[in-house]
Amino acid sequence: SFSIVEVGKPRIGENCPSRVRADVTFPINLKDPVKLEWEALRKHDVCFLITIKAKLGLHQHYDHKKGFAEQIGIEYVRGCEIEGMLDNEGKLIEEGPEPKPEMKGDTRTFRVWLDTNQYQKDMEAVVRGSEDVYETFNIFARRKPKENNFKAVLETIRDLMNTECVVPDWIHDIFLGYGDPAAAHYTRMTKSIQTINFNDTFLSMNHLKMSFPQYEIECTTADPKEQVPPFRITFPEKPSVGVKRKHPDTGDIDKPKQLLVQPFTIPNRGPYPYNLPKKNAVPFTPTQVEAIRAGMQPGLTMVVGPPGTGKTDVAVQIISNLYHNFP
Repeated sequence: SFSIVEVGKPRIGENCPSRVRADVTFPINLKDPVKLEWEALRKHDVCFLITIKAKLGLHQHYDHKKGFAEQIGIEYVRGCEIEGMLDNEGKLIEEGPEPKPEMKGDTRTFRVWLDTNQYQKDMEAVVRGSEDVYETFNIFARRKPKENNFKAVLETIRDLMNTECVVPDWIHDIFLGYGDPAAAHYTRMTKSIQTINFNDTFLSMNHLKMSFPQYEIECTTADPKEQVPPFRITFPEKPSVGVKRKHPDTGDIDKPKQLLVQPFTIPNRGPYPYNLPKKNAVPFTPTQVEAIRAGMQPGLTMVVGPPGTGKTDVAVQIISNLYHNFP
């Protein structure tokens, strides 16, 4: 069944409603995989409301030379956008870390947003004597989950195009094809971040030590039981330009570089198991750790490699670390 539940008043200077919401109820007594796909519809997923009036008889065959819509009897198609599924009490189930409530029965109801401009045109047609499209829908269709992000991608592109984006100075020449591309590497940048929260990048203190073989590791606590991830690492300051290294014969040799490692505790998010954040389980190699470090610093970072070398894992860890460093 389909029913309109809200028609918002038009905004100032507009004729169409500000929003139109409707409820779509349909049976879901299907096989478990198909049932789960329907219940997995998320907010902003695009679906279709279709009206079909069959024209072929029981003993008539489909003619591939003729039009599909004419033979099947497709009268109307209207798009809609999922707002969410309603629970047994008719309340909208909000998306979040909490598990969804168990639904009873073989029917599900989804609240959807309709295209306000199309709704306005359809209502004007009803006033002129045409059929009310919204009382005829008999099929509710969805796209495949992997294909249902088209609208979200278009909106993201639109928002980026309408956003004032300040291009960093260090990428101007490289973007235009001038200068040395290596000049955008974080080791060549004048402003680098000295202390970085690596979150769950390292699985243990030994993993951290193996990831930085060129450094001496100094931990803020001597108790091995407290030397557990997550870690916050402070890197040594870069030497000033023009400072020369002492000759070994003078006995004044540069000391090995040191990393200051500070274990810390993540704030408690709740008493339940689903409140615990998912942790990284990938034992990153020193090269991958260097790529993660570079991706968290100012500058341009390009992660390349053949299939199966962990490029996606590195990219995911960089994004996670950036979020925890600059939320």
